Amino acid sequence: MQTFIRRAAAGALALVMLLTGLTVSAQDRSQTWEFTAGLVWSDSLNLEGQQGTGLDIDDDLGFSFGGNYNFTNRLSAGFSFGWLSPSYEATYLPDDGPPFETLRASMDMFTIAGRGTFNFLEGPLTPYVELGFGWTAVDSNIADGPPITGCWWDPWWGYMCAPFYDTYSEDVTSWSGALGIRWDIDRTWGLKASYGILEVNTSSRTEDASMDMIKVEAYWRY
Repeated sequence: MQTFIRRAAAGALALVMLLTGLTVSAQDRSQTWEFTAGLVWSDSLNLEGQQGTGLDIDDDLGFSFGGNYNFTNRLSAGFSFGWLSPSYEATYLPDDGPPFETLRASMDMFTIAGRGTFNFLEGPLTPYVELGFGWTAVDSNIADGPPITGCWWDPWWGYMCAPFYDTYSEDVTSWSGALGIRWDIDRTWGLKASYGILEVNTSSRTEDASMDMIKVEAYWRY
C-alpha cells in the first residue's frame, strides 16, 4: 500500500511539473487568427414523430472548418461550418392510413454557427469549453413533387435540357456545446479534439434532434 502511495505521489508530482513547464513555456496566442479544418463524427439518433412515425439516423463521418480570433490566451471567438450526410430510415403513415411504411435515404446537413471559446490555461496544452449558435440546413434528398425540366446553353455541349427535383428541406436554428483539449505544437499550428452536442430545433413534427459529436481538428495560426 505504501509503495502504491509513493508511486501515485511521484506520478502526481511529475504531472504537476509537466503542467508547470508547459505553462512557463506558453506560446502567446493573443491577438492572432486561427484557421481550423478537421473531421467530425456524429452518433446515431432516433427521433419520435406524431402518430407513431419516426426517424432513425445512422452515425456518420463528415468534415468541418472555421476560423477564430484570439483576443487573449484564454478567450477567442469566430465561426464554424460543418457538413454531414448520414443515412436514415423514415417510418411514415400513408395518406390512405395504416399500415406504416418505411423508406431509406441519405440526408445532407449543413451547419454554420458563431462560436466562443474559453481556454482554462494559458499554456500550449489546455482544456477548453466552446459554445456556438447558428443555423442548420437539412435536405432529405426526397422529391416533394414531379420533376421540372430546365434548359440552358452549355459552352462545351451546346443546348441541353435536364429534369430537376425539388426536395423536402428545412432551415432551422441550432446551438452547440463542447469540451475539448488543444495542443499548440509550435507558434504556427496545433491540434484540437473535443466531444460535444449539436441541438437542432426541428419542426413540431418531431422532437428536437440532439446529436453527440466527436471532432478532431488541426489549426494554423498567424
